[in-house]
Amino acid sequence: MQAPFKLTTIAIVNTVLLIAGLTCIISGCFKLITGDIALATTGLGSGLLLLFSATIDRFESLKGMSLEVTTRKLDDKLIEADNAVQELKQLAEISGHTLSLLGAKVGRWDSAFTFDEGYTLAQQIRENLSNLKCDKIAIAHALQPWVKVVLSDLSRALLNPVNIELREIEKNLRTELNKRQQTSTSTNENHLEITTRIQNITDHLSKKFEISLSMGNEAGEAIKAYIMTAPEINNESKEKYLSEINNWSTEINHLLKNSAVLNKQLWIEALNKN
Repeated sequence: MQAPFKLTTIAIVNTVLLIAGLTCIISGCFKLITGDIALATTGLGSGLLLLFSATIDRFESLKGMSLEVTTRKLDDKLIEADNAVQELKQLAEISGHTLSLLGAKVGRWDSAFTFDEGYTLAQQIRENLSNLKCDKIAIAHALQPWVKVVLSDLSRALLNPVNIELREIEKNLRTELNKRQQTSTSTNENHLEITTRIQNITDHLSKKFEISLSMGNEAGEAIKAYIMTAPEINNESKEKYLSEINNWSTEINHLLKNSAVLNKQLWIEALNKN
């Protein structure tokens, strides 16, 4: 932001020095013609010094009289340093804000960041690291914890209707088993069949924890496999659930590839239901 001002100031100073130098040289030449050697020497010497000062930024390195000065691109380096300070300042602000949020949330029931909070923070980190010229791999690595948490939350949200249906079926089977146990007409074979069906549902529900931790490119496929292998759920219901998963494929792939989402509001609505 301040670079044009700095460059303009330097140009003005150089112009003033150039005019002053030329004036001194002209005066020195005039005094030399008139025979005033002392003033002529002073004028010419001052003029050369002023001209040298006006053009010093065009030299890469100056050496002499035990003095070495590097000047080329000095202004650019100063501007780059100023930009770096601003980026580091921004990073410090992000870190401070994050620590403040963590300190405020630790030990409270709603300690987890909302999707909106996490997404805003993640994109601030991405922008800052990009401005600091960090490579894409380093940026992706920095944002990987956030991506994993978001995928885990989404998998739970997408599988929640499936799990609700499974628990309802399990509840009905247990009710049926209790009724059969109270009648003498029920056989051990009937009890074993219902018990097996209940156990299959229980075993499948336990897999949801593994699915919620399935990260990377396998996340979407793991969720689909969980639905396809769900016991007791009819094919029509499975197709409905799979259709919902397929609607999220583009968003999931974009998140995995870019550590960002396409439709922020869609994610907020989906994860708020979880």
